Amino acid sequence: MSNRLFVFLFISLFAGIIAYIALDNVFIALGVLVIYLLVCLAILSPIMKRHGIKIRKFHECYHFINNFIISLSIKKSIPGSLETTVSSMPNEFIDLYNGLENMSEREKLNYLSTYFPFYVFNLFLQIVSIWEEEGGDILAMSKYLISEIRSNEEYINKAESMSSHKYVEIGVLWAFCMAIIVILRFTLKDFYSHIKTQMLYIISIVGVLLFVLLTVFLLVQKGTSLAIKGYSENEKDIER
Repeated sequence: MSNRLFVFLFISLFAGIIAYIALDNVFIALGVLVIYLLVCLAILSPIMKRHGIKIRKFHECYHFINNFIISLSIKKSIPGSLETTVSSMPNEFIDLYNGLENMSEREKLNYLSTYFPFYVFNLFLQIVSIWEEEGGDILAMSKYLISEIRSNEEYINKAESMSSHKYVEIGVLWAFCMAIIVILRFTLKDFYSHIKTQMLYIISIVGVLLFVLLTVFLLVQKGTSLAIKGYSENEKDIER
């Protein structure tokens, strides 16, 4: 089970337990649990999965282009540079590349633009084509490209770090609020026994839990809204 699914299951179970403790009603607690599971697993998990694929592919794209250009500057050979670069890539990428055995090295490079759907990779292919036709110093020709990719890489790392901090901050804040509900439930027993069947109280607790879910939804949307220039997403990306 991925960490993402584990977190969503934990959040859903936690919300269900809080609902049961606060309302002493197993049916409402199950209802809250089901709503959380549906939203988290059917909506939020796919959003985060697509985002994770996009970020992972950009990191791989940066690694591939950087290593290939350095290797090409030394070996002066596309086949040799490809062999060296591919061997340094993750196993998933190597498996994909090995399935292209019937293609020429140039065709393999062109095909990889479907795996790396970023404008920087297409720019990289254009630079390689110019180098093939005219020769020259590949490092000098790729100076702007490397600078652009490195800038995007730093931006993505910074944005991901900030998103992670926000997830933790909001999570701690809501956990603290839920802890207050639980403490009041057990410290004000007489008051609780009086209001636990009141419709306004039930609606208030359910409303708070649904508002927490809305907060999680908005937080995930915001955290996964990172735009990478020139990225072209398609349905096949979800499975890779």
